[in-house]
Amino acid sequence: MAIDARLLTVRSGSGADEAPAERIATLFDAEYGRLCRLAFVFLGDAGRAEEVVQEAFLRTFSGWGRLRDPAKADRYLRRAVVNLSRSRLRRRAAEGRSNATVHQRDTLSVAGDHDAEDLAVVAAVRALPTRQRAAVVLHYFADLAEAEVAATLGCSVGTVKSQLSKARATLARGLADDEGNPS
Repeated sequence: MAIDARLLTVRSGSGADEAPAERIATLFDAEYGRLCRLAFVFLGDAGRAEEVVQEAFLRTFSGWGRLRDPAKADRYLRRAVVNLSRSRLRRRAAEGRSNATVHQRDTLSVAGDHDAEDLAVVAAVRALPTRQRAAVVLHYFADLAEAEVAATLGCSVGTVKSQLSKARATLARGLADDEGNPS
């Protein structure tokens, strides 16, 4: 999927500055797939992941003039995807609590075949508490350094290290239990 830069024309409130449509189109081409995979690991649904990424791009595009450093728009996008995914998860949890008959079905495939081990790891990561899941997804799946994870989540590096440590321990226990108890 690609965006035609000619379709993108944004003007600030004064009408004087045009947002760099080429930069937004380039960002979209470079980051869309990666951000969709990131959102998928959070949400477990490819369609919802794409919706979140599209909303993040829309927010970035419409707020281009408010970005402090447009050269770091990719970081803004990543943070927006994480926040929107977390928001969707909170909303989904609230809906589940208020309506016990709601059945949620997760789609476990994104563009490709996955073996049972991959699916077990994704399921184990998705079972982590939200903060731990966010740290794991950003650090291991999005391949961000701890400092970048901290900046994305708006917390300290120490908090990221703590969340990653707790998550690794939980995943080690959970995945070891799965190996010992085949379904």
